[in-house]
Amino acid sequence: MWNLLDINEEYHLILNIVSITLLLLILLILVVRFVRKKTKQAPKEKQVFIDKIYLERLALALGNEGNIKSLSAEHQRLKIIVNDIKKVDSKQLSELSIPTFLKGKELTLLIKNHTKEVLSYLNDKIREEN
Repeated sequence: MWNLLDINEEYHLILNIVSITLLLLILLILVVRFVRKKTKQAPKEKQVFIDKIYLERLALALGNEGNIKSLSAEHQRLKIIVNDIKKVDSKQLSELSIPTFLKGKELTLLIKNHTKEVLSYLNDKIREEN
């Protein structure tokens, strides 16, 4: 065997164990850093700013308050039964970044963070008209 440092066999074994342990420790640190970096970079949801203009555009997209027959909220969903589905402007709903599902005359809007505010606003608009 090559003995460049003139070290006996026992020290060679100890040096090998220490060097392998150090390499494994460095590899473990790199893996932990990589995993942490991946978990910190979770995709951020696009926040939609709710203001009076946004709410007005939503009411217009639904065919205005006269087209809304009933409203209800379920978690992050707003269920709306409309009188005339042809008055609903789906293009404007998509511009407002509101995913919409249609089932007959029932629209389900997925409003992630401001469901109660939107429900309250639309209920107020309906009351104002009546």
